[in-house]
Amino acid sequence: MRTKYKTESGNALIYVLIAIALFGALSFTLGRQTDNGEVSTISNQKAELYATQLISYAAQAKQIIDQMGFTNTDIDDLDFVLPGDTVPFNAAPHIDKVYHPEGGGLMQGKIPAEIMTTGVAAPPSGWYLGRFNNVEWTTTANMDVILIAYQINQQVCEKINEKINGSTAIPTMTDSIKETMIDDATVGYGAGANTDLTTDGGDICPACDKMTTLCVENQAQTAYGFYTILADQ
Repeated sequence: MRTKYKTESGNALIYVLIAIALFGALSFTLGRQTDNGEVSTISNQKAELYATQLISYAAQAKQIIDQMGFTNTDIDDLDFVLPGDTVPFNAAPHIDKVYHPEGGGLMQGKIPAEIMTTGVAAPPSGWYLGRFNNVEWTTTANMDVILIAYQINQQVCEKINEKINGSTAIPTMTDSIKETMIDDATVGYGAGANTDLTTDGGDICPACDKMTTLCVENQAQTAYGFYTILADQ
């Protein structure tokens, strides 16, 4: 009888060990699934955070440009010289300088490293602000003041549009973003084609018509840019 009890006890112990092993394996699997879910959620939350951050900076820049207009700085007089530019940043007068503390006082924007992309060779990922070209639907054919976060993450671009107009869809332009929204010569890349941003019918970006702020992609779908028209004329 004792032998029988020992055998039954041994079998029971084996079952317990197997159960523990199976439970451990199940816990490990569920743990990995939970971790993966958390990573996905965090990634989505980061995209939301970065989208809000970029939109907030654009809103701040818009407010500063508006304030400079209220204090009699004409759009054509706005000076976008940056600290460290070859043009002396600290050479007076400063009143019309967007980034100077005695002018607009706008802090130089930075794209978070985590959402920088390299879909095209140049210009590199970053904020670009200037009187670069004309947007077709504005009042005149004069240069408008455009701010753009260039070469940003696609997911962040989608989140920006979702916040702006309720859709994650990203309009595809039929021309280069840098040619229509960034003057390459001004930022040191190429000749600067200054192509006007046409928006009617089958033009460069019909979805941009009357949209003062939007995230778009280039014709090759290799670069994304979040633009805001800060002042039009």
